[in-house]
Amino acid sequence: MATWKCSILMLISIIMAGCSWFGGDDDGEGFLLNPKDDYLEAVQHNELVLPDDLKPLEDADPFPIPETPKQLNPRFYPDRPPLPDAIYANDNRDEVRIQRLGERRWLVIPEPPTTAWPKLKQFMAENGVALTFDAPQSGRLNTQWMQIQDSSYRDVIRTLLKDAKGSDPLITGQDRFLIKVEQGLRAATTEVHVRHENDSVSLPVRDEIIVIDGLSSHLASAEDDLLNEIGAYIAAKVSEQTVSKVALQIGSAKKTELARDANGFPVLHLYLDYERAWATLGQALDNAEVEILNLDRQTGLFAVNIPGSVFTADDDGPGFLCRLTFSCADDEAVDVQILIEGDNQDYRISVLEPDSRAPVDTELAQQILVLIREFAA
Repeated sequence: MATWKCSILMLISIIMAGCSWFGGDDDGEGFLLNPKDDYLEAVQHNELVLPDDLKPLEDADPFPIPETPKQLNPRFYPDRPPLPDAIYANDNRDEVRIQRLGERRWLVIPEPPTTAWPKLKQFMAENGVALTFDAPQSGRLNTQWMQIQDSSYRDVIRTLLKDAKGSDPLITGQDRFLIKVEQGLRAATTEVHVRHENDSVSLPVRDEIIVIDGLSSHLASAEDDLLNEIGAYIAAKVSEQTVSKVALQIGSAKKTELARDANGFPVLHLYLDYERAWATLGQALDNAEVEILNLDRQTGLFAVNIPGSVFTADDDGPGFLCRLTFSCADDEAVDVQILIEGDNQDYRISVLEPDSRAPVDTELAQQILVLIREFAA
């Protein structure tokens, strides 16, 4: 009997050891690895490439698969993986619009640079304006110099130049526009910045070394009018949807990025100058209907109250963070501090406890930063 019991114990030990050897453990050891958390490292593969001799489908895909955003540091969630960020659209997400900050203005297009770039060039071509500088790697275009006379023009660019110069008779000489195309704050958006230049006001500089950031238009009304005309052209969908492969580098320069600091806490990077970063944060909170209790520009702190409607369902449907977390049980408002700090075109936003500088819960911080990013404009 003792021998039989010893045999049973030995058999159980061998089976348990075998399970560990075949199945592996949390460190990935073993002959057969446990695939239970492989999806945490999953990435999206490249698009299917058709052979040159195969005729592509005439119609667009009726059920396109949206691009999967890269999940940030999924290993920070040992017990349960983080849910994907919500795909949220506020009312004006699909609108072409002009944004302003003080004397600065720019056009926001709800398309990626790869499709906005060829439309912008087509707009210039249809108005008979040649481009003397075309640098897609930096998102730069310069038009030809135009001599505007006191006569009628059939294209909108020369017409708006004539009208703008008519309001300022001291500006003579030739005119041109300097254009910069950039990735927008949100994914799949484009910013178009324009500057008007007149050679009687200042001596022109070589095209390849002109940096339009910080420059002021010689005629602000001409800049305004051209942005309006470009926006109307793209909003009217006059040009066909095409993709520019050479403009891929424009979209690679991000203006926002959700990442982690050295301690694993979420931070939202804004690759902007301080004036615009501060204004972007304030506008995002206002757009999201978050109550700003206090703000201190010197320390970069916003004390805010996030209402329960952001977290829970209401008469108009579930709140933003409710849709994000699929959990609508808590309807209480949340008080937090939002800190913006940094320098040199890299400002970081983090979420802190209301009465200290300690970071809030990791998942709550990520949800609030996603909220700020999605409502940024």
